[in-house]
Amino acid sequence: MDKLLKNDFYEYVNAEWLKTAKIPEDRASIGSFVELDINLEKLLKSLIKKWVDKEKEQPKDYPMVLELIKFYQLVINEKQRAMLEWQPVKEFLSKLNQINSFDDLFKQDRDFWLEYTALPIQIQLWEDFVDNEKRIVWLDSLPTILPAKETYNQADKNKLLNVWRNMVLDLLVSFGIQADMANKMIQNAIDFDNYFKDHILSAVEQADYVSLYKLKQRDELKTYSKQVNLANLLDLIVGQKVTEASIPNLKLFEEFDEIFCTENFNKYKDFLFIKNLLATTGYLSEEIRIKATEFKNALNAVEKVRNLEDYAYDLTTKFFGMPLGMYYADKYFGSKAKKDVENMIASMIQIYKESLLANTWLSKETIKKAIIKLEAFEPMVGYPEEIRPYYAKFKVKSYQDGSNIFANVKKFVKLITEYNFSLYHKAESRKMWSMTPVTINAYYTPIHNQIVFPAAILAAPFYDINQSKSANYGGIGAVIAHEISHGFDNNGSQFDEKGRLNNWWTEHDLHEFKKRTQAAIALYDQTPTPFGKVNGKLTVSENIADLGGFACALEAAKREADFNAKEFFISWARIWRSIYKDGLAKRLLESDVHSPTKVRANKVLSNCDLFIETFNIKKGDQMFIDKSKRVKIW
Repeated sequence: MDKLLKNDFYEYVNAEWLKTAKIPEDRASIGSFVELDINLEKLLKSLIKKWVDKEKEQPKDYPMVLELIKFYQLVINEKQRAMLEWQPVKEFLSKLNQINSFDDLFKQDRDFWLEYTALPIQIQLWEDFVDNEKRIVWLDSLPTILPAKETYNQADKNKLLNVWRNMVLDLLVSFGIQADMANKMIQNAIDFDNYFKDHILSAVEQADYVSLYKLKQRDELKTYSKQVNLANLLDLIVGQKVTEASIPNLKLFEEFDEIFCTENFNKYKDFLFIKNLLATTGYLSEEIRIKATEFKNALNAVEKVRNLEDYAYDLTTKFFGMPLGMYYADKYFGSKAKKDVENMIASMIQIYKESLLANTWLSKETIKKAIIKLEAFEPMVGYPEEIRPYYAKFKVKSYQDGSNIFANVKKFVKLITEYNFSLYHKAESRKMWSMTPVTINAYYTPIHNQIVFPAAILAAPFYDINQSKSANYGGIGAVIAHEISHGFDNNGSQFDEKGRLNNWWTEHDLHEFKKRTQAAIALYDQTPTPFGKVNGKLTVSENIADLGGFACALEAAKREADFNAKEFFISWARIWRSIYKDGLAKRLLESDVHSPTKVRANKVLSNCDLFIETFNIKKGDQMFIDKSKRVKIW
């Protein structure tokens, strides 16, 4: 056992769990995050079921939850969905058959551009990185068949595409298209996708999100295409005059007319039809819904489709997760826990401040500005003070009203889109969150300089008000400090205290920071896993946050009267325990900005002087990293 501890602390701590843990048949992984999610899901599903079964139990003081109940009843009604089959989307999809050229496509009205997916122009409204008091247009690329550029280089690419081909063939035939025509459509879609995949950004390019900010003025937007005035088209879609847009994938728009040309139209048209058909399948019958999961399940090596009750929960919380989360926070999230976590955050921000003041490689000028940014952090715990106004407008119409799931979803999506576009050149309230209170996660947003911790993650094994302070700091404490550290990683460090893209570093200090960033890349790069080697460049921002967050949480724990180093280290290793299906593990290794969980646990420990001393780790032990190669940035 001592040998295992010195060679693989993650395996040592989680040995019993790793022997007995089983991935649920309808999931692609199991671990601390997923186990917490499963337990929360059981609670929330039981609440919804109780409300559906007993009207008198429904929370009348929560009108948005009452709409949630109505929507759930639509989804759970398997018989009615089976009777309708494809009928709810027939007219919607048939409209695409009337488009016979890109010229036709670009002349469609605003509703068309708001309702359909996989169009040549994909629009998001996000903050301007430099002037974050306003939202601007960001132009995105349309979604490919496989989920990432890297997936097209995997050995099982053709196997996955064949699963997709067979699934789509069954769906098209079910929709009413003859098999020979369906096969031609599928081949056209695959051909277009195979051509288009070379024009999308890699995972490494997307991870460097500051470089995605490429602002182009209105006159420049007009130059990217001769067949359509992009500036005028953006005006139509947004609903007001667009003066600029950020184009992360500039090469795509520089080759816009080559991609969306007459020769490619028929292939693109079939790609467009199939993409939109697939986007509707979750709102139709169970037979259609289950058939349409085959590709995603193959991608993640999931054995079993989510059953009707689970799917009804999934779809309902997709649209009503925030209202449900607010109810959960009201009823289940204690003020004592909230206060305790807020105190932990304040403690770690103070420790970061002290660490900066003691820093030996930064100038006083940069330290001063870093502390200004740190002191401007806005911690948010449990639940948001405000939620977006469109939730109050989600009014569900029943089958008896002549409606259906698709019609309701279409209405919801339009309300969300219209709200987002209404924020053009405006600032959204900083009190709104991009996660629900029932999300098992946390985040830092550089554009607002905020750290957010939803109520749902503030539970065991991450946090338990009854466990030791050391264990809590090794769990939720490290998560909190991880998010603080994102403010000073290779991306977040480029934003100032007000969330603006603004270089607040001296030239010398920035050079020193980049040297240390390269050391962090080298520390993780090429670390072997059962599914390949870690890409240190892809994962650098998360690795910097892990290293800095762990060090900060450890220092906070050491200041407690009952500090226990072993409890802290064990808690850290325990929160990362997980098992992934092979398909998902391979995909994450190639495209996820996080290192695999075992690497996250062990690498940080090997980099920690106190861990090495506490467990007497020596040269020759696999957990040992020579002191000269240990990385300390924050």
